[in-house]
Amino acid sequence: MSETARVSPNPAKQERRHAKEYLHTLEHCRQKNLEYQVQAEIAGQRNSYSKTDHDATFMRLKEDPMRNGQTKPAYSLQIMTNSQYVLGYSLMQNPTDTRTLIPFLNQLAQNEVLG
Repeated sequence: MSETARVSPNPAKQERRHAKEYLHTLEHCRQKNLEYQVQAEIAGQRNSYSKTDHDATFMRLKEDPMRNGQTKPAYSLQIMTNSQYVLGYSLMQNPTDTRTLIPFLNQLAQNEVLG
């Protein structure tokens, strides 16, 4: 069965029906816009975030046994050690080490860990 458009012989009823349909569409778009604004605020400068942990970013992990390229919410952890002593650590949302190494080293330099 295909859905047929409701046609009323009364032109005023047709006009009300079109206005009501337009109002429902407008309300739906407004709700979606609010959702998108909240999501953009949560994500900030990142490309993604987890719905269960807003601070986590989706990253490709090495533990994927199926090798199907799934991403999971995770953090990037960097630890600096010397003779098995922890000199410093950094927990970041950025999935790549290329953008986190320099801020990590600057943080250690400010804490006077590096000579």
